[in-house]
Amino acid sequence: MLLIYLCNSKNTTLIMNNLSKYIVFVVLLVTWYSCQTTREPGESDLVLTGQIQNAADTILLLEELTPSELVPVDTIFVDSDGNFTFSKPIEDAGFYRITANPANFITLSVEPGERITIKADIENMPASYEVSGSPGSYIIWEINKEKDRGMKIADSLRVLYREHRGTPEFPKKREELRAEYRNIKDQQREFVMKVIDENLTSLASVLALYQYFENHMLLKESENFEYFEKLSKSLCDVYPSNKHVIDLKKRVHDHKREEQQRLINEKNLAIGSTAPEIVLPDTEGNPLALSSLHGNVVLIDFWAAWCPPCRESNIRLGELYKKYRDQGFEIYGVSLDRTRDQWLNAIEKDNITWYQVSDLRFMNSPVVNLYNFSEIPHTVLIDREGRIIARNFSVDELENLLLANL
Repeated sequence: MLLIYLCNSKNTTLIMNNLSKYIVFVVLLVTWYSCQTTREPGESDLVLTGQIQNAADTILLLEELTPSELVPVDTIFVDSDGNFTFSKPIEDAGFYRITANPANFITLSVEPGERITIKADIENMPASYEVSGSPGSYIIWEINKEKDRGMKIADSLRVLYREHRGTPEFPKKREELRAEYRNIKDQQREFVMKVIDENLTSLASVLALYQYFENHMLLKESENFEYFEKLSKSLCDVYPSNKHVIDLKKRVHDHKREEQQRLINEKNLAIGSTAPEIVLPDTEGNPLALSSLHGNVVLIDFWAAWCPPCRESNIRLGELYKKYRDQGFEIYGVSLDRTRDQWLNAIEKDNITWYQVSDLRFMNSPVVNLYNFSEIPHTVLIDREGRIIARNFSVDELENLLLANL
């Protein structure tokens, strides 16, 4: 969903790549606007008024955030005194952005007929703006203010981290700072939960669901599904035909279906069960089935070249493979890399001599759901008949498992 992407401020660099398209669209809209006649706002029109400091004679862009894309809608003209007045008919509640450039914008949650007043400084609109006349937009403002508060504390922790690096007390201080950072992230999560709980009938709560704190998504369907579900149920009563609510309802439905499948898969992965079959291309592009290793004790090792812990594990795996191969131990490595070169280079660099397969589909590979994991490295050990002995254990634990089963 586009809102997930846009709620992470670090992703604005990709939007910057579309700056030329933004400029062309503004020019076209200005030309179009000059040919139009003005009219009085209707009762259902969205009306925006306000003042933007340091923005005399500036053209701003109004964009709509749909569930799948960011759509340029219209232009807003700021006069020589920094004032603007804008109106536009809208048919349904939604999310909009007033944009100075792709990295400098204000996000609004609007309803038809709202009269919204905005004050901001063009130099940094997200940090300086104030909004009134729109309850949903004010909720978004509160979320942004809380995020800014947390970011300032996180920045101060990073300063302390750098100052103590290399000192005798650094290991202790590092753990203290990490604990403080986790506490900030927890506070941010609790804040958006509170926003949702107190605003279950506000469309703005959809945006709260997808808030990031730095690179961390605060609410995850896998961990906080109750918030997605209860908000979906509440908003369906208020906005049954709204595109954002329909999209949220679909996500809830899809998650439930995936969770049901996960439970079925988990049952199939019980200790003593036959390991689900995997057939993927090897390094030569030929299909290699897991079942072809029947008769050996097999480690299924899910890994990737981009995963540092996986690369570290490869060193220890190489030692154990050399030590126990003649006793009937094999490794079936399943790479979750994106590119063939990345995968083959890691095999060569890590001196991997055991079986390797990959469909190069990253974490979208069907094996991820088939074996119910979300992080790598992930390990499964199966006996000579293909039955599961153990799952999700460390390489350090592997040798004891081999000694007990070879």
